[in-house]
Amino acid sequence: MEEGTRAATVESIAGASGAPIGSIYHAFGSRDALLARLWIRAVGRSQARFLEALQEEGDPRDAAVAAALSVYDFAREEPGDARLLASLRREDLIQMPLPAGLAAELAELNRPLEKALVTLARRLFGRAGKERIEQVALATFDLPNGALRRHLLAGRRPPAAARPALARAVRAALEPDDRQEAS
Repeated sequence: MEEGTRAATVESIAGASGAPIGSIYHAFGSRDALLARLWIRAVGRSQARFLEALQEEGDPRDAAVAAALSVYDFAREEPGDARLLASLRREDLIQMPLPAGLAAELAELNRPLEKALVTLARRLFGRAGKERIEQVALATFDLPNGALRRHLLAGRRPPAAARPALARAVRAALEPDDRQEAS
């Protein structure tokens, strides 16, 4: 990841991990399948934290902030996984030549997250129309990922001072906008 995903050849992965090249091909079949498996594992870890944070009882804004901060905390605690997620998009992986089962797993990977955002929109606004779901996704997912991306791609841990600013930004992004269409 230090030199980007294009530099992640099976040979370089074998060199960095100490695993024999043949073992990597035997376990994963291809570089693309290996990257997809690593990406799926990282998404699973990150999503588990996000979804757990959304389970908070009480004020749904607190749960939304906790979910957004779980993305930030994940990046600080698991920088390799977070950098992989910032470097590769699911859409790019789906277009790679992957075994059918792996491609299907990628296609379904975000379903729990999508359902959780709908539920959170209902908790926050009493309804879950498209605009409200977009507002919730912006606040809880897009803001933290956008704030982290440049640090992760540069190989740096996100600054600790960004955490309280992110929490304030999430709260502000969740404020109702009277100009929005009823959703």
